[in-house]
Amino acid sequence: MEHVLTQWDAIMKTALDSGKALEALNLKLIEQLSKKQMELASSAFEASNKWAAAMGEVKALPELFALQSKLASEYSAKMIAAARETADLLTASRDEYKVWFEKGFQVISAQAEASVPKATARKAA
Repeated sequence: MEHVLTQWDAIMKTALDSGKALEALNLKLIEQLSKKQMELASSAFEASNKWAAAMGEVKALPELFALQSKLASEYSAKMIAAARETADLLTASRDEYKVWFEKGFQVISAQAEASVPKATARKAA
């Protein structure tokens, strides 16, 4: 009975440690994605402010179109960069989740093998 309790304790400790590791991975990813989202929102506000400030300076319609095109190009470049950075971040996170899963699977497999009683060879009578 003590062997069963020892194994159960080991399994629960492993599950707790695995849960903490998963929580850390999730928190890291959420923080990084939130940072990217804030950077993108900041870029949008910056573009809006530039647009509003330029409205008072524009004297002709062609200038307005040129300014609008320039601001749209700048913002598009920032959007593309943010998309690439986010894709890189997700790829790296996928690799971290894969390592976490494989480690957990190895530990569970080892614990399962340890909990199964070993077969003993019988001698012929």
